[in-house]
Parts: sequence; C-alpha cells; structure tokens
Amino acid sequence: MRTLTRQILPALLAVVGLVLAWGLLVRLTDAPAYLIPSPMSVWAAGWGDRELLSSHLAATLRIALLGFALGALGGVAIGILLGLSATLRRAAEPLLIASQAIPPVVLAPILISAMGFGALPKVLVVALGAFFPIAISASAAMRDADRYLVDLLQSMGASPLTVLRRVRLPGAVPAIVAGAKVAASYVVFSAIIAEWMGSSVGLGVYLQRSQASYRMDQLFAAVGVIAVLGVLLFWLASLIGDTVLSRFRSTLNRKGV
Repeated sequence: MRTLTRQILPALLAVVGLVLAWGLLVRLTDAPAYLIPSPMSVWAAGWGDRELLSSHLAATLRIALLGFALGALGGVAIGILLGLSATLRRAAEPLLIASQAIPPVVLAPILISAMGFGALPKVLVVALGAFFPIAISASAAMRDADRYLVDLLQSMGASPLTVLRRVRLPGAVPAIVAGAKVAASYVVFSAIIAEWMGSSVGLGVYLQRSQASYRMDQLFAAVGVIAVLGVLLFWLASLIGDTVLSRFRSTLNRKGV
C-alpha cells in the first residue's frame, strides 16, 4: 500500500497542479470559452455527457484491448522466430521497420477501404502499432541469450526446442514485458486515429463531432478521458507484466533453473 501511494501520489499532485495552473491562466487572460474553456466548464460538460461518453469509451476500449492482445501475441511469435533465425531476421526486419514508418492516419483509411467500416480494420491498426515494440524486444532478447548456457545445453545434446524452453525464452521474458509496456502507450492513440478515419462510435468520433460543433468544453473533456485511459492501460500492462515476470522467476527458482 505504501509503495502504491508513493507511485500514485506524485502523479495526482502533478495533475492537480496542472489543472490549477490551467484555471489560473484562463482567469488571468480572460480567454473566451470557445478557445480555452475553464476546468469547471470541462468537468460540467463531461459529467453532463457522461452516458454518451461512456458508450464511446467502451467502444474505443474494446478496439484497443483486442488490438493490443492481437499485436502482443503476434509480436511474441514473430520475435521468437526472428531471434532464432538470422536469415529470417535480415529478411523481415526491414519490412517491420517499413510498417512502422506508415502512420496510422495513412494506414487506417486503406484498411477501412479494403475491409469496410467494421471493427476488424480498426483492430488491425491497433495491433500493428502494438506489434512492433514487442516483436523487436523479443527478437533482440532471443539473440542476446546467455551464450554460455546455450553452448552448454547444445554440448549436452539438447534439442533446439529444449534450448528455447530452458534458456532463450526465459531470458526474453523481461524484454517482452518491457516491450508490452511501450506498446500499451500506443494502442489508445492508434484506436482514436482508426475511429477518426471511419467509424460511427468511439472517442475518435466524439472528438470529431465536438470539434465540428465548436464544443471545446466537450473536446477537452474527451481529451481528458483519452489521457486517463492511456495511463490506465499502461499501468494495467505494467501490473500484468510485473506479475507474470514475478511468477515466472519464482517458477524458475523452484525448478532450480
């Protein structure tokens, strides 16, 4: 509990300070509400529109979580393959890098045009954003496995699968967890862009409609919800990753690995 307080309290204080500075700026500059609304008006707009915001939030969260899960599974699988084969890595890594050079704002309309306005193209956009950091982290960790242990097991006649299970994969778990934390920070952004390009529900749609109607209070409220969602997903990925890593290490210790 004390550790959790030490982690959360500074962040809460920083947010409170930012909101106070924002309110003071609006008051001192007498900025019009259609340019910079006050924190209280943003809160009132968000609370008054909470049911609609909740439905849009649920749609975005569903796309983000599905895309993250798909990207994580694909990233781990491809990262392991690239880590095991230097030839495959040299062939595939330029393609992976090229895929990341294409921004979601360009990729989303292409996938939506090809697959329609359903959930699948949006999930794929999110998955591609989450895929790269996990795949690269897993690949690098597999290549950097303890050479002494690998050679030792191979000299004892261990199969490649045994080496993978006993040395390479255990050594790659921390890097995969770190890659998943990085990927978690991308998924909300990718989901918003995908919804922006073509959807009837989601926070991206809510942002568009608020901007089109010049409701800056609603726009700021949606931005706040998106920011909180991004932080929560990052914390969730960190919590799950740290739990998996802790249990993985305890299992290895019990086995004497």
